[in-house]
Amino acid sequence: MRPSARGGFTFVELIVVTVLGSLVLLAALQILVTNQRTYTAQNAAIQGQQGTRMALDLLFGELREASPAGGDILFMSSDSVRVRLMRKFGIVCEVDLDVPMIRVLNRLLPDAATAAPVRFGYDADGTEADELVFVFADNYENDDDDDVWIQATIEDRDTTQTCFGGTEPATELLFDASDEAELQTDSVRLGAPIRTYDTYTFKTTTLLGVPYLGRRDGTNPAAAPIAGPIRAAPAGLEFTYLDAMGAVTNVPTDVRQIVVKVRTGSRVLRQQGGAVSDSITAWIYTRN
Repeated sequence: MRPSARGGFTFVELIVVTVLGSLVLLAALQILVTNQRTYTAQNAAIQGQQGTRMALDLLFGELREASPAGGDILFMSSDSVRVRLMRKFGIVCEVDLDVPMIRVLNRLLPDAATAAPVRFGYDADGTEADELVFVFADNYENDDDDDVWIQATIEDRDTTQTCFGGTEPATELLFDASDEAELQTDSVRLGAPIRTYDTYTFKTTTLLGVPYLGRRDGTNPAAAPIAGPIRAAPAGLEFTYLDAMGAVTNVPTDVRQIVVKVRTGSRVLRQQGGAVSDSITAWIYTRN
């Protein structure tokens, strides 16, 4: 009797199936790797776009408040700018320039953190400090050409005063004697605005080896990161200063526009081989 025949694969068939299966797996793996690279590149591009736009939004909101003609630009270069920016605001409700003294309505000076009156002439930690303020002097009411902001130094303050016959709480500001002559020369009227300012420097700073848009407050030696990441200095942040005719200028008081370019970079490579990057440029018209 002949033994029964058994079904099965030959060695050649097994090799063919193995090769075909490997090709299918390699193709699937290649698709997964390509999709992963595409996702990583897109994610890096989105993060870069968000970083550049956030940085530009912050710079736009801050720099358009500066008045170069009024001396608000203290230092400027191609990769950093130091400006004087207004922060606190109040309304004058009583004036005695012979002292010289000005009272400011408390209810128009809310402190966002405490809902208490803003304390002109105090440091952030609550200790007393001399503080420069700008008081608006209208002079001749029908003439705009003589309107000026007078810079004066607060020597003392009293938050327990009132205005309008005791109906409105007010802060009384006493000014340094050196400002008395200028204050008496000009006409500070009821309802005049009064503002204080802080000094800020915008530049590239580094945190854990990563470059960001940084802001340095006052004389603080360190700049805190506020947006980014961006490219390393000086490529990540670029300032160009234009005068009223649109020409580049290096004179702070002549600046009328500030062109800001923010660039971002990444170690992630695109499919074409180049690094993922983005840039955005804005023309900021200053307050003059």
